[in-house]
Amino acid sequence: MYPSPFYRVVAKAFITNQAGHVLVVRESDEFWSLPGGGLEHGETAATCLKREIKEELGISDIHVDKIVHSATIHLDKRNIWMSWNVYAATIENHDFTFGDGVTDAKYIDIAELSDSEHILEQLLVETYRAIQR
Repeated sequence: MYPSPFYRVVAKAFITNQAGHVLVVRESDEFWSLPGGGLEHGETAATCLKREIKEELGISDIHVDKIVHSATIHLDKRNIWMSWNVYAATIENHDFTFGDGVTDAKYIDIAELSDSEHILEQLLVETYRAIQR
């Protein structure tokens, strides 16, 4: 018999601007991350991203493309495993209305986070590098 594993499955959107900078959101002033969040039971990744980006940024027009990176990490602070799944996405509207714990959003050069010690910011940098290969 196998133990039943529990993973927090998240879908994140990899959105870039014309300069190649990546859209990131700051969650509760703690860290930068890609927009997106946890899948609800029965949701597809695309449905999750559309819901999460509407909640976080007030943007309802998003095009979700294919998965571009996936990783599994342990979040010691919460004592859970997370399945991080990143999808290429595009948005037309850049007038953000913050909600759902988001305090800021901007396009950044990922190099700004290369020295971060926060595990999720490190994961964001790893994702960027994997996509660029």
